[in-house]
Amino acid sequence: MVKTERISTIEGLEKGNAPIKSSDGSGGAYFMQDQSGHKYVSVFKPIDEEPMAVNNPHGLPLSLDGEGLKKGTQVGEGAFREVAAYLLDYPITGPRSSPNDQPGFAGVPPTTMVKCLHKDFNHPNGYSFSQENAKIGSLQMFVSNVGTCEDMGYGAFPVDQVHKISVLDIRLANADRHGGNILVSRDGNDGQIVLTPIDHGYCFPNKFEDCTFEWLYWPQAKEPYFLETLEYIKALDAEQDIELLKFHGWEIPPSCARVFRISTMLLKKGAAKGLTPFAIGSIMCRETLEKESVIEQIICDAEAIASEETTEEEFISTVSAVMDRCLDQYSLN
Repeated sequence: MVKTERISTIEGLEKGNAPIKSSDGSGGAYFMQDQSGHKYVSVFKPIDEEPMAVNNPHGLPLSLDGEGLKKGTQVGEGAFREVAAYLLDYPITGPRSSPNDQPGFAGVPPTTMVKCLHKDFNHPNGYSFSQENAKIGSLQMFVSNVGTCEDMGYGAFPVDQVHKISVLDIRLANADRHGGNILVSRDGNDGQIVLTPIDHGYCFPNKFEDCTFEWLYWPQAKEPYFLETLEYIKALDAEQDIELLKFHGWEIPPSCARVFRISTMLLKKGAAKGLTPFAIGSIMCRETLEKESVIEQIICDAEAIASEETTEEEFISTVSAVMDRCLDQYSLN
């Protein structure tokens, strides 16, 4: 849990066990050790070391306009999105009463914002033991694993595990779901495969242009959702989720909130009509870089109907009507 891992991280640092920089990814990420020095307990991702940020350790160029590597995302907001993905990945019973209890439906590891000071983080301008060198970022519980989905054939993955990740990715309009950021573990009791989604810094974009789902091409995505998953989707409430994020300190930008409302709507309407993860994901993702996705076309049609005086609530209602007509065609097919 978040509190336990945070304490273990502090104890490890106090024992002199330095952060270990990950060689993977395009941003700064550090494995934090426990006091024994033989076990990873968490992963820290500083805001200033994100891809295209000022202290990125991999030499990526600075963003000139603030946009991140993925269209519709902003440099310096990845850590907030990592925490938001955990907060909104709540259990089947609904939002948590506190951020430290039950695991979420898709299994996003517990994640929180922290401030950390250490010489082994990336300090291009030199390091001194002072608060000005402290870094703010996301701290996520380390999950023991036997590899990632890139390391093995997708045929072995349980259908329900793939479906849970599909629900998360569609709902959060993930712009960076690939096989390398889905961890594979074995359940200790019966050896069943468990998939754990990580790396959610490119969720909650302000446009759908770069939405990418690796699982879209797996056969499990063409299986219909199970009843338990359908019940979970039915209970989702985008407005409640936006308020939950606000309660925890992140007021999601209006353009990102609009995309989140529409992606949640698509998931709920599509699932209710019996569409598979593949069908819903195909509506959200582009077939080619240049060809707009179906969801982008739906938004474009709604914008053509709306006027300058249209409120956000009225616009979302218009999107809903256009989406209904589109989904009716998918249901017939």
